[in-house]
Amino acid sequence: MGLFLFDRNKNESTEVSRVTTDLIVDSKPVLHKDLVGLIWIGDGPYKNYSPDNNKKQYFEVDGIRVSFSFMQQDEPSLIFTQQQITKPADNVFIDRPPYFPTYTQLTPEQKWIYLKLLTNPYDQEIDIGYVFILYYGLERHLLSGDFENAFKVILKLRDVHRNKSFQSYSANALVLSCMLQKRGDLALEFINSLDKEYEYAFSDNLFLICYYSFNLPLTAKDIMRMAKTFEFTNTNYIKKYPVQFEEALQNILTEKTGANTILLDTYFNKTEVKKIRMQEVSIFANTSIIDNKYMVPMLSENFRLKKDVFSYLDDAHNFVKKQVSNLKKSGATIISVEKPKTEKKQIVYDSKQEKSLLDELNNSTHDPVGRHFAYLQIQDFYYKYRDIDRVYLDKCLEFALRDISELKELQDAYVKREIETVKTLAEYHGKQWEQQETEAIKERGFNGNIPSFKRAEIIYEKLGLYEKAIEICDKAIDYGQSVEEFTEKKQKILKKKNA
Repeated sequence: MGLFLFDRNKNESTEVSRVTTDLIVDSKPVLHKDLVGLIWIGDGPYKNYSPDNNKKQYFEVDGIRVSFSFMQQDEPSLIFTQQQITKPADNVFIDRPPYFPTYTQLTPEQKWIYLKLLTNPYDQEIDIGYVFILYYGLERHLLSGDFENAFKVILKLRDVHRNKSFQSYSANALVLSCMLQKRGDLALEFINSLDKEYEYAFSDNLFLICYYSFNLPLTAKDIMRMAKTFEFTNTNYIKKYPVQFEEALQNILTEKTGANTILLDTYFNKTEVKKIRMQEVSIFANTSIIDNKYMVPMLSENFRLKKDVFSYLDDAHNFVKKQVSNLKKSGATIISVEKPKTEKKQIVYDSKQEKSLLDELNNSTHDPVGRHFAYLQIQDFYYKYRDIDRVYLDKCLEFALRDISELKELQDAYVKREIETVKTLAEYHGKQWEQQETEAIKERGFNGNIPSFKRAEIIYEKLGLYEKAIEICDKAIDYGQSVEEFTEKKQKILKKKNA
């Protein structure tokens, strides 16, 4: 993750100035009341930010040890009030922000759109890239700022912005920060906020860690939602008769445990948690927070917990099945939750979008960074049509392999661009900062995710080309990409191959 400089076409625009009277008044951004005190400013009389040079913190909760530190690189949401802002002209298309967006690297028109968002952060129509810039700054507050207000704003943002990546990153960060701050009350507030299906776009295991850390009871409704995590796949009655199923499950829990909920400390203690298999998970989206992937215990894999919960779900399933059968025999009306059946839409190949993506790739011939992200978009496009024709799966694989083969170019170009960005910010931080940050960039290199490894491995494995899949795993491991995940995947493929 890092700062990217992209060449963009200059659009016709109006109201070009250093400071706009609408969105920045007297060197201060105009903000929605929820954001007052939460926006990071890098210059002027309201400056409230200075780089935290390798400031490192640790915390430990019930045997789970986590560390994080801030890079010398600037906070990506940092606003410099004297940078040019341009109000877009009517009916002029403005490009969406790039991947891993930062305020500084937005065009003047994009800066205006972002500052407009700060007057209403709950605008559902805004591109999620702008929301992420705001969210980066809120993440920093979760760790070293106004924790409680940032926490509550993120909850409200989650309620209106449905993007899966945003939902996943924000859930991870909220759970972790509650553990760090030892705020079980806010952990419960987070849990109670989950009233929409898209808000559960994070791992059940993280959900369990949150419950375990604050000794929160798992309810029947929680267990029903996570049924597949406990390997209970026959969820027909859960979906059709949720009210009856929940009541039956509560009765069974009461009969088996003496309560209609489950406390996880029945299954775990600090010593046992340390023995559980650990898995690397991403926590923060903020590009200036390093060590942002952490090892967490896989509580969901505990055999005794899975066995008991599966048994409870199975008993509830059999009870509801018998109940429904008896009601049918008696001629009683059975109220079920039946989702209306919709015909599966025939997916239509979008040749216009294909041409647009390929044109974007061609325009990135001399830009390895832009080319990398163009490859990712093209892979997603072709993979969507894999069931129509094998040729699209082959094309997806082709671009994944091309991306992997050009990673050296990506690294070199990324480092060069990052250093150029540092030079543009040196006037705010001085020569010593410029030298320190330049050295850090050279040492760190490109530390972003490379989805092409996973895409190529999955395709090769599905095609039964196990040797090729193993080769991709080895390349990912050599590159330092999700080493534990690809090591484990390689072992599974070897078992398949030798079976």
